[in-house]
Parts: sequence; C-alpha cells; structure tokens
Amino acid sequence: MRVPYKRRDLVIIPLPGSQNIVLACDSCGGLGRKPGDVMTFDPYFVGKFTLRVALLEVMASGARPIVVSDGLCCEMSPTGGEILRGIEDEISVCGLKDVVLTGSTEENFQTLMTGIGLSVLGYAEDAKLRFGSGRAGDAALLAGTPAVGSKVDLSDNSCYENLAGMLSCRDVVEIVPAGSKGILFEANLLAELHGLSFEPKAPGIDLSASAGPATCLVAMCRPEAANKFPNCAVIGAFK
Repeated sequence: MRVPYKRRDLVIIPLPGSQNIVLACDSCGGLGRKPGDVMTFDPYFVGKFTLRVALLEVMASGARPIVVSDGLCCEMSPTGGEILRGIEDEISVCGLKDVVLTGSTEENFQTLMTGIGLSVLGYAEDAKLRFGSGRAGDAALLAGTPAVGSKVDLSDNSCYENLAGMLSCRDVVEIVPAGSKGILFEANLLAELHGLSFEPKAPGIDLSASAGPATCLVAMCRPEAANKFPNCAVIGAFK
C-alpha cells in the first residue's frame, strides 16, 4: 500500500493504481479594510493572490487542480463576497475549468481583522508528477521578479504562462514557486531534495528578498534547456 508523503509544501496522497491527490494550502491575515488590519488592501486581491500561491504549488507539481476550499474569517457581505470574487477570477485567469469551489464564512461574530485560509486539491497520475531526478550541472532558472506588499504588480498574470512553458519541457526537472522565504531558500530546498548543493550566480538579483505571494518560479533544468526560456534568468547551478 502506498502511503501519503510530503514534498516541499505539498501533501501527496497516492490512490490505488497510479493516481495521486496533491494538496497545498496558504493563508493570509492582517491585509484588508477592517480596523485591525495591519495593511490596507483590497479584499478582492487578498482572495486572488492567496489562491495563486496554493494554485501554483499544485500546478507546478504537474497536478490539475479540481477543488478549492476557502475558510474566510469574516462575514460574507461585504468582505467575504469581495474575497470570493478574487478567488473566482483567479481560477478563470489561470485557465481552469470545472473546479469545485467550497468554503465557509464567519456569521456568528463580528471580526476586526481580515483572515483567510485556502486549500487546493489536485489530481495527477504518477507519470504527470514533476518530481524528476536532478543531477550535478543542472541549471537554476528564475521566472518573475520578487515583490511583496505594495510592490506586487496586481495586473501581472505571467506566472501561469511561465509555468505552462516550463511544464511543457521534459528537460525541466522540478519547479518551485518562491514566496516569502525568498528565491535562495527555494533553490537550496530544490538542491537538498535532489542530494545536491546550489551555487548562486545571479549578479543584480537579490535572491534573499521576499517573493511575497509567489511572484517568482524557480526551476531545475538540464543546462542545455536553459536557453529555451528567454523570459527566465539563469541564477546558478546545482552541484
């Protein structure tokens, strides 16, 4: 019997045969328009970008999202409705169809701070999971620019196009969305997962800066494939 296991921020649940359920989650608190929020932010974008983090985690694994579950620590109207509008628009932006959306709001007590927790459940056959075998000499690619808070480009949806390109290339071994822990953290994690070390070579790029709501993708790929991605920067190599 195959048992569930973790890889990065994902939980993989093997099913009978060669099928798998892939689960990711993310949360956000203190951003919104309530009196206790730390930063004033449109609830629409709270929903949109919180979902993006978990969606990219699942999609980068090679799985197809099929269920989105939201736990909103606020009332449905007006805050919850705006968050849900952002969630629904993000599902549409990334090109997903037939995704089931379910969730809950807080209707018993008045909340003074905006809070949200999201889970994304995906499905993939073994052959679709993008957990390849890295080897010494593989290149580290970066798609996107690290940003957090007010520096996030709210109109930029290129992450999905970048991800689709990477997933279409079999020379890309594994892809990791970079978030608040920064690019260097994710590159080192990739190296560790494959029994390698990461050697950064990225002048002019702050690899330790927060990438906020998954504003960057880090990928391990064969060195000969690096030039297939003109929108990406080579930020180092795995040794």
